[in-house]
Amino acid sequence: MKLFEVYKLHAAKERLAAAVIPIAQRYRTAGRVLTWRLIHEIEKEALATLKQAGDLEWEYVRMATSSEWGYVPRINQPADLEGYEELPIALTTIHRAYNTCH
Repeated sequence: MKLFEVYKLHAAKERLAAAVIPIAQRYRTAGRVLTWRLIHEIEKEALATLKQAGDLEWEYVRMATSSEWGYVPRINQPADLEGYEELPIALTTIHRAYNTCH
């Protein structure tokens, strides 16, 4: 039985945040509205960046992604996270980065 190593999840979360920030800045600077579909695009780009680095255990990265959480909208409407009790780390990280980028 493999033990869950919390520090690896924290490392994946921090690296995901570091990958998301420049991507979110690029879209926000281009004037794009943060839609559910754009959140998924940003997540996909950030995951590609992490995969390319190749130094994280992928199971911990997956724990933070939307694909592990069941249905997350992929519609082209503004992303409103209000009313959701729990969301994947990736989505909340993207939302926070998008709304704090200057």
